[in-house]
Amino acid sequence: MPPKPDNATVLRQALHDLPPAAAHSSAAKAPDLAEVYAPDNHERALDPDRALVVGNRGVGKSFWSAVLANDQTRGKAALAYPRLFLQNTDVVLGFHEAAGKAEGPAPSPELLQQLLVSNTPQQIWRAVLWQALGPRTGLPSPSRLSEVLPWISEHLEAVEAGLRRADAELFAAKRRFVLLFDALDRLGPDWTSIRRLTGGLLRFALDLRGYRALRVKLFVRTDQFHDESLFKFPDASKLRAEYVDLKWRRQDLYGLLYQRLWFNPETEVTAAFKTTAKGLLPGRWQVIGGSQDRLPSLLRNDEDVQESVFTALAGAYMGANHRRGRTYTWLHTHLSDASGETSPRSFLIALQRAADYAKPELSTPIDHHALRAGVQAASDVRLDQLREDYAWIGEVFAALAQLEVPCLPKRFTDTWKKRSTAKNIHELSQAQHALGPLEIENDPTNPEEALLLALTNIGVLDRRPDGKINIPDIFRVAAHMKRRGGVRPTPRR
Repeated sequence: MPPKPDNATVLRQALHDLPPAAAHSSAAKAPDLAEVYAPDNHERALDPDRALVVGNRGVGKSFWSAVLANDQTRGKAALAYPRLFLQNTDVVLGFHEAAGKAEGPAPSPELLQQLLVSNTPQQIWRAVLWQALGPRTGLPSPSRLSEVLPWISEHLEAVEAGLRRADAELFAAKRRFVLLFDALDRLGPDWTSIRRLTGGLLRFALDLRGYRALRVKLFVRTDQFHDESLFKFPDASKLRAEYVDLKWRRQDLYGLLYQRLWFNPETEVTAAFKTTAKGLLPGRWQVIGGSQDRLPSLLRNDEDVQESVFTALAGAYMGANHRRGRTYTWLHTHLSDASGETSPRSFLIALQRAADYAKPELSTPIDHHALRAGVQAASDVRLDQLREDYAWIGEVFAALAQLEVPCLPKRFTDTWKKRSTAKNIHELSQAQHALGPLEIENDPTNPEEALLLALTNIGVLDRRPDGKINIPDIFRVAAHMKRRGGVRPTPRR
């Protein structure tokens, strides 16, 4: 009979098996209940009364949209955030990545383009809301959106009465109805139509504030949020003032990791992790809380406790002593973008690849050498993620390969001018029918400066007080850019 593996071996395998599924592809597809981890500071992002949620690629916009849109996962979120009363909330998707391909009233981008010819965006979104409410309005209406729009115009007073009726009945029943929007960058084939539909949606969301139980909720990309043209209407400042920035703090990411280990489907993994964690907290374990499906509070939020546990998993330092940095803080720092944000997917992938790299004879599951290799792998994946949302990003970084940062902005702009990067992006966008940088759309006269702004808005570029700019390791490594003392770039393929 083979010897029983020790805890380090068991946990190394568990890290290797981590499912990096934090990037959810479509709000129309419900996540697995086991994937739902609810950080305390995400409560506002799920609040039905908070219309505008802003986040970069990979922070969970589509994931939380999917959680809210599904009865079972919304029920789990209701337990995590009891003050929101999500169990008394009905959610219907008004637009999402698979709009037109999945059940529901969400119109496809193609249909939206047709409807824009003879209707305003506000009229279109009101018709989508009308369809989403269904029998609650008390009025039968056509089933096709293209037919609902003229029908509403012909029966406007009855429609207004129907909306008031639905609102009153929901309010009396202590329920709310949320029309939810995700993937707004896919509303149309170009920024002109996307802006028009998004701007109308923002106006519509503000207009719906007049009702007590009807709400619109939007998950928006950071570059779109920074587009001033979307907010040029009366009282737009009310929406902007209360927007929610969807972020994962360092303790949230470690809480996600520890939940995956604490509630691992493999009982030997759960036993090994609990034994490791409990051994670090003598005398405190019985009072740290937790429940059958919720991670104990100290493992969720106490960074001192989290660091103690991670030290048991990866060692204390990124070398022989503290001068190289502590593993707990180093990992998060080197996975962070210019806004200090780290995506859950990058975090899990770095740990998964670290476990692949770790040597079997280690006394801990992974070590500092493995963490460096994990960051290199996570950088490759993160850059691939960016390319999915920003087709132009590859052209931008191709011109910057081998450039050493930090450096003055002129090094960037001169390089792009020499390589005709802006022209190449324009030709690529036309050939692939893809969106170019929104910032160049706003300022086509100075495309290189617009590219700097675009990279800043999506957290890729960090402007320093001395005037120089830096590219964080999570992007720099895969882009083959240099930095003294930084993680080495991945070898060119």
